[in-house]
Amino acid sequence: MGALQTVLPFKLAATDESLTAHGGLALFGEYLRSMGVAGLIDHELPRPGSAAGYAPSVHVVPQVLMLAGGGRTLEDLRVLRKDAGLRTLLQLEEMPSSDATGDWLRRMGSKESDGLAGLQRVNRCLFRRLLRQDDRTAYTLDIDATQIVAEKREARYTYKGEKGYMPLVGHIAELGLVIGHEFREGNAAPAAGNLDFLQACERNMPKRARGS
Repeated sequence: MGALQTVLPFKLAATDESLTAHGGLALFGEYLRSMGVAGLIDHELPRPGSAAGYAPSVHVVPQVLMLAGGGRTLEDLRVLRKDAGLRTLLQLEEMPSSDATGDWLRRMGSKESDGLAGLQRVNRCLFRRLLRQDDRTAYTLDIDATQIVAEKREARYTYKGEKGYMPLVGHIAELGLVIGHEFREGNAAPAAGNLDFLQACERNMPKRARGS
């Protein structure tokens, strides 16, 4: 019996180049760029109140990357902010602090802002663009109320006994595309208003698939 191989087939070397532990996010970031996501966000969401403020996409794109990479809280943005290699690859010259992004999210979510409606328009534009590339005439619409636990004072208790929110999401099972969403308080019944939500999702479908 021959001797077992005990030396791994690679060599270690020092380098001054910027490296990243999130190489997969570079590919996802390039996909976002090819879809023109940043431009859509800047077009549909409210602009900053001063020239010194960040464009909406500067807040949103890092959050999308963070969530795709497994992050769950705003503090996880710090990991990407410190990743010089990834930021170089994706040309993320500006990246706000987690506190600044948190403040921006609160402003966008206020009743006086058009932020949530703007995000819906961005999502609608993207999924319609993707649906045009698909030739199916029938789809499966899956809707689900998902609990999001939150520690905010105004959060209500869900039917599971935890404080948070209960947003309703509709997605196309065959493609994994979110085609409708509705933010709901935690004490909202998961089955409440589902017919109206289904009809709203159907209106977002291509005409060739409506009513199928």
